[in-house]
Amino acid sequence: MSVGISVLVVDDDPDLRKMIGRLLEHDGFLVRFASDGLDALDQLDPMPQVIVADLMMPGMDGEAFLLTLRERHPDARPAIVLLSASAIRDEVAARVGVDATLAKPFDTSELRELIRELAGNG
Repeated sequence: MSVGISVLVVDDDPDLRKMIGRLLEHDGFLVRFASDGLDALDQLDPMPQVIVADLMMPGMDGEAFLLTLRERHPDARPAIVLLSASAIRDEVAARVGVDATLAKPFDTSELRELIRELAGNG
């Protein structure tokens, strides 16, 4: 169980946010949600321990969100999982410094295990 570990899920697809939220809440994570990068910036107090962010979103995309996060909170070190079907996912991940990437569509058990591992409960 991952009781007390906070996760911020940032994705413009409400069905995907809901599905990821159910999975993580089932594992005992405290889950917050944001529909894009701007919304996510408002969800950083308190700073989540893990962030699961989509790359391609309208408004502020995942790359801009993560760069802004690093700029505004240089000492914060949440674990970050970047989700995307984009061919540039790994390039962006290297540029913004994430802990892991998953290609969409992803295996839900792989996501759950990855988040548990990043949260220190693997």
